[in-house]
Amino acid sequence: MKAKLSLLFLALLLVLAACSGNNAATPQPSDPPENENKTEAPPAEEEKEPEEPEVNLGGREVRISQWWDAEPKGDSVADELARERIANVEKKYNVKISYLNTEYWSTSEKLSASVMANDPFAEIVRVPDGFIWGLMNGGFLTPLNDYTAASRMSDEMIEAMKFGGDTVYGLEGWFNDNESGVYYNKRLFKEAGLKNPQELMEEDNWNWAAMVDAAKKLTVDNNGDGKPDQYGLAGAHYVMSEMMIASNGGRIYDESTSKVMFDAPESMEALNLLHSLYNEHKVVKENEGNDWEDPAKYFAEGIIAMYPGGLWEIEGRIVDKMKDEWGYVYFPKGPKADAYLDRLGGTETVVIPKGVKDPEVMVKIWAELTDFDNWEENRRLSLENILPDETSVANAMNDNGEARRVFGGRFGGLGIKDHLDSVTEKFLTGETTPATGIAQVVGPAQAAVEKVLSGEIDDEKEEEAGGEG
Repeated sequence: MKAKLSLLFLALLLVLAACSGNNAATPQPSDPPENENKTEAPPAEEEKEPEEPEVNLGGREVRISQWWDAEPKGDSVADELARERIANVEKKYNVKISYLNTEYWSTSEKLSASVMANDPFAEIVRVPDGFIWGLMNGGFLTPLNDYTAASRMSDEMIEAMKFGGDTVYGLEGWFNDNESGVYYNKRLFKEAGLKNPQELMEEDNWNWAAMVDAAKKLTVDNNGDGKPDQYGLAGAHYVMSEMMIASNGGRIYDESTSKVMFDAPESMEALNLLHSLYNEHKVVKENEGNDWEDPAKYFAEGIIAMYPGGLWEIEGRIVDKMKDEWGYVYFPKGPKADAYLDRLGGTETVVIPKGVKDPEVMVKIWAELTDFDNWEENRRLSLENILPDETSVANAMNDNGEARRVFGGRFGGLGIKDHLDSVTEKFLTGETTPATGIAQVVGPAQAAVEKVLSGEIDDEKEEEAGGEG
């Protein structure tokens, strides 16, 4: 019996050994496969940006005030895209967009009066140049610091919309890198055997000295009567003073310190140049009664080699009036400049009046109606229609990246430009020097600034312009 049991036990061991040998790589039940009895983790979902909460303003009218008819009615691509943006906004927020054409000089008064009556006349208002200071200081505007994330404005633009303070009051999509420069007559430069401003710029030699040199050589007496009948330059003294100060890295006013900057070294150097053009070099053609219109007229007539002016002037003053070939370049670099610098004096901006409901939504609506994505392309197309050649368009668009605006010096509405103009006007006759004239007006100009910033407003309308936007 024991022998039989022993044989059975031995056979069982052999069977187990055989099974073990044939499945050496197979884990035993006490050691289950890695994937057995485990549930695979689902694939990780991509993180989604949190969706904006739905905003329903119940069919409310959102009124947008400007001093022209801004409703897109044409059949251009830009107008079609604008209508599409309006439709998207109206659907998204359940609103009705309407445009108000408010008279320029009445805008500020209408805004302040309606806010005081607790009934803002519009939800979004474009304020003309010069009025922002009184509206800010009078408490008529909604502070926008908490809503800038919805505005799509760059950090630089957000800072600019503080107007030297700590509170954001304005909305602006962008500032073009270049808005003003020098128009030049190609024929006059060619006939004189001179390199024109574009050629000088390509050599990195377009500076104040080069402009003065060209202006002297291009101021000539062609008919031999003892008086020049062709001049190197023409312009309004009050425009050239701004452009020259900016081109040297200077400012007429410093927003951060609330100080008039007429007597800063950069400014004085520019004013000395302007004085010399009239009195030492005598290369600026005298205007014949209309400082605003005459210079562009002379340029169109072909008797001026260089005309400093704004891009806005092309359609009304140069295109279809200029017979000679012409071009556009930046204003030349001043001695203290490291780039081609352009002024930024105007204070025109978009605001939300105090008391407007849902200001954050209004900022979003403004941003979604503003063509952030296509503005550069649209601007290029516009410039291609009015500028004479690709090089001029490239300059106006700042394709080479060499131009920039001088920020932090907007002065429109502060009452200071008249003081500076009263000095530069005397340059025309040599009645005063920059040092003497500026010393006489810095104090009164500073007093004018402090009067405006303190909230004291004159009864008369402030009609001082602060340069092109």
